[in-house]
Amino acid sequence: MRWHKHFVRSATTGRSSKSLIAMTGMLLFLVVVSSLPTTAGIVNMKFLGTSTNNQYSGVYTYPYDLKVNGGPTQWMMCIGYNEHISTGETWKANVFSVGSLNPSTYLLDYEAAFLFKMAVADHGSHPEINAAAWWLLEGAPTSLNAPAQSLVALAQGQTYSSGQYSDVLLYKAIPGSQSGTLGTAQDFLGSTPEPGTLALFGSGILGLGGLLRRRMRG
Repeated sequence: MRWHKHFVRSATTGRSSKSLIAMTGMLLFLVVVSSLPTTAGIVNMKFLGTSTNNQYSGVYTYPYDLKVNGGPTQWMMCIGYNEHISTGETWKANVFSVGSLNPSTYLLDYEAAFLFKMAVADHGSHPEINAAAWWLLEGAPTSLNAPAQSLVALAQGQTYSSGQYSDVLLYKAIPGSQSGTLGTAQDFLGSTPEPGTLALFGSGILGLGGLLRRRMRG
């Protein structure tokens, strides 16, 4: 009878371990999928304000604090100078990966993405970067200082290829979807989740699964 009990217990533990591995794998998959932003679809945006006082000629520059689909707060770069939003305002936006766009047709978006990466790297300490993006996309502000003009020339002098800046997302505001009274909301550039962040989530979940499996065997 002992061998029979041991066999049953081993079989049960084996099935439980397989079920735990399957559940862990599914949880990891769901975490990764939920962390990845939509590359072509409609999302809900909410403007929370500006966490810094970075400005160019009295206009706030990167970073802007926003939420996408109620997720964590993200730092984004406003690329619409002539449009306006107010704190707490919500709207809908079409979102695309810049790398999915044809650089010949969407050259200005690639140039703006180049500048966005610069702004992210220096945490927005040089407002001229955002001003250069505004000027490239909307021709405003009409008067740029020398550093901003140099940045425009730098972005225009780059060679861009399809697939480049696949980690930069373009959020195009949908007219009429805004909750505010200032007209169509602004367009923004944002980043996809860092691969290291996803890896950290994954390793944590797998580690938890291993710990639970060892406890079940014990």
